[in-house]
Amino acid sequence: MRLKRGDDMEKTEMGKGNQKGKIFTVVLTIFAFAAILCCILLFLKGTKTIEQKLTLYEGPNSLRESTAEDRVSANEEEHSIALLHSGDTQVKVNGYDCFVYDTTVNNTHTWAANYLPKLSRTPVTYFDFSGSASIEVAVSDLEIKTASVSPISLKIELKIDKRKGKVSFAITEPGSYTVQFNDSPDHAVHIFANAYQENLQQKSIDDLIYIGPGEWNIDRIEVKSGQTLYLSGGAVVHGTVYADNAKDIKVLGNGIIDGSHQPTWKGTAARVPIDFRDCENVTVDGPIILNSNAWNLNLYQVNGGIINNVKIISARPNGDGITLQSCQNIDVKNSFVRSWDDSLVLKNYDASTEGITFRKMTLWTDLAQSMEIGYETNKGSIKDAFMHNILFEDIDVIHALHKPVISIHNADDALISDVIFRNVTVENARMGLGDAGQNNQLIDMHITRNGGWSTTKERGQIRDVIIDGVTVLHGLLSPSRIQGWNEDYTIENVNIKNLTILGKKITSFEQGKFSVHELSTKNITIE
Repeated sequence: MRLKRGDDMEKTEMGKGNQKGKIFTVVLTIFAFAAILCCILLFLKGTKTIEQKLTLYEGPNSLRESTAEDRVSANEEEHSIALLHSGDTQVKVNGYDCFVYDTTVNNTHTWAANYLPKLSRTPVTYFDFSGSASIEVAVSDLEIKTASVSPISLKIELKIDKRKGKVSFAITEPGSYTVQFNDSPDHAVHIFANAYQENLQQKSIDDLIYIGPGEWNIDRIEVKSGQTLYLSGGAVVHGTVYADNAKDIKVLGNGIIDGSHQPTWKGTAARVPIDFRDCENVTVDGPIILNSNAWNLNLYQVNGGIINNVKIISARPNGDGITLQSCQNIDVKNSFVRSWDDSLVLKNYDASTEGITFRKMTLWTDLAQSMEIGYETNKGSIKDAFMHNILFEDIDVIHALHKPVISIHNADDALISDVIFRNVTVENARMGLGDAGQNNQLIDMHITRNGGWSTTKERGQIRDVIIDGVTVLHGLLSPSRIQGWNEDYTIENVNIKNLTILGKKITSFEQGKFSVHELSTKNITIE
């Protein structure tokens, strides 16, 4: 076993870092052969080894350590919402300490009219690995009675040591893992385990903007055609990344973009951490986005893109996770979104939407919808607007605590068609917590007119929707709704199958508490 300390990374010329971070790489070589087998292998083919590799990222020393007072629920006018170094949570990977951040979350489920909701804090950490990783989590002054690791669908075995006040588990695949204690979302620990990377980028070169470890105050970083922005692990950037009319651009690396320096956007500008507009062929792979003052990752009229391994935690109003507006041919995968507004959302503004996939996503929706199409489906009043060929597949929803998990809300005149929701697991369905049972559906398809979002006079259509394999593990047997506008503006050809709620297979609309409006729907089936 050997521990290798990485070289200090070179500072970018774009801003001055307050404090350099450090990167550590661990290479573990395990010989797991019995003596006789070892001799045979040496004689026949030589010795084989299995390597485990681990990269840890030291956070900036300039981040203050959180205190008990910081963790008291309050709004941003009463307490600092700055990104901090956690003072009460320790995470070890293969015996080595991880740097644990302390970021803002929102455990309320009602809208804050003054845009200043009560805020709490939660720990976040990340690392890169290959092979396997043994993880230990300990939280000071917390009596651990029960604990779990999400996604539950992965069936990770967790051990609790109540005497030492810690939990432990092992993983073999990269992903986003959330540890919860005592059946409560309070103080959930978010662990982002990235795939190990060789030859990490260490400096700026032609067409590459490099941001090294440390804390950086950079107001806006523009990515131009052909350029790559690399956010090194250990980097914390207080600022935003944007591109306008660019093509062949990338944002890579496992660093953090933090919005806590931005005030609430009520009466000020929304500062979107990653905002690409009118672009072609974009890639976003790896970054963590924390505490935006509005939306988090927004693509507007983008044609061709890959969003992979993005991790988002938002706490403030309008904190939509990943928003795709008038986009085509976008593949979103292997990402985590904890949002205080819609987690994944599609809208039409000045163009139509098609060819969108969301695969292998983990969601935690504190407020609004988990997977939303609408309400704005033709905000630009374009002719023959449409949204089609859309896929949500292999989605784990840890918590759905406000509005529908699956929703199609057509509040304009677009044709929405060829939509598939497949293999959706909802660990905790408690929609309606924040508004006394309103908008508390599990599945909601509705052609409507909404004064806040509708633009066109005419209504639209919803056609050819498949919902296959939705499982609700815990929570409530929430109702569902399928309702068009009238006999002319209808919802047609919807097939629901393999729906299981709280251990019961749902094979009828009555059993699943569905409200299906007969006048405005046709060929709606459940099996």
